[in-house]
Amino acid sequence: MDQSYVELRHINKMYNDYKASDDISFSIQKGQLIALLGPSGSGKTTILRMIAGLENADSGEILIDGKKVNDIPAAKRGIGFVFQNYALFRYMTVYDNIAFGLKVAKWKRKEIDERVQELLKLVNLEGLGNRYPYELSGGQRQRVAFARALAPNPELLLLDEPFAAIDAKVRIELRTWLKEMIRKVGITSIFVTHDQEEAIEVADEIIVTNHGRIEQKGSPIAIYKQPESSFVVEFIGHPNRIHQPGRFKGFEDLKAHQAVLRSENIAIYKAGEYIKYINAVEDGIVKKRLFRGKEIEYTITVKGQEITGTRQVEEAMLEVGEAVKVLIYRLFVYGEHNTLQVICNPNITTDESVVI
Repeated sequence: MDQSYVELRHINKMYNDYKASDDISFSIQKGQLIALLGPSGSGKTTILRMIAGLENADSGEILIDGKKVNDIPAAKRGIGFVFQNYALFRYMTVYDNIAFGLKVAKWKRKEIDERVQELLKLVNLEGLGNRYPYELSGGQRQRVAFARALAPNPELLLLDEPFAAIDAKVRIELRTWLKEMIRKVGITSIFVTHDQEEAIEVADEIIVTNHGRIEQKGSPIAIYKQPESSFVVEFIGHPNRIHQPGRFKGFEDLKAHQAVLRSENIAIYKAGEYIKYINAVEDGIVKKRLFRGKEIEYTITVKGQEITGTRQVEEAMLEVGEAVKVLIYRLFVYGEHNTLQVICNPNITTDESVVI
């Protein structure tokens, strides 16, 4: 097994009466791209800043490459940091922004020039070295910030909400670009985000934070398909909270008072459409319709419970007030001590099919 490259052991951090980090422990392998994912105030940025040395832990240990760094100043930890607002020097050119840390470290002029030109090529900004930040797009400024952080050849790269200030279309493009660049450079990286789609798309592993604690750590697939707590199942994906789930077909034996139903675990059928598992479907009425590009989101009332699911835009449109059939494939059911159990609908094991 590979040795951990970054490790946090029982980290605690208080801000007055607020506990930003509550017994935080996790490890990261060298070369991984990790997402710290959670809502605002969950403690993810505090973790990043403590690793960087911009904040001090009240207790616990932070190790990088096997060495405790709690008392090592930020400038001597060998870390590159990309801030949410880029923190570029407004009146310095792109070239001078990237070269800034190298000049402070007293690199030779020739070495600085070679390194800056190498990085301009890496981030696809060749020929723009003489421009100023205000002459660049948001995506280009982000690339400059990335290049500046990489300039001193750090062993660890930290990024705080790296795409937050960029418009949606460019943000999607930069996600792919960032992942490819980090793979090319081979640097261990940790980025903070509140965007679940961003974390799932970019990261090798996701660490989900909530109220200063770690809720779950795992691969994007594991976090999505095997949530370990009620918080994770409701934070990841597009959940419906279901009250008294035992009233629905196939789940009559459930004693739980509530469960979570994800939109991908629902099928919505229009009258006349083929249904394979007729014994499992419920009657519903369309209450709302929302166009989301490639999908249309419908809110359906089923046995007094509102649930939300989707149909592809190519499928027949459903009208508000229309009677439909709804199939629930599986539920995440709350258990004791914040645990979850996945319950599949047993009625979908039969082969009865009809057209209604």
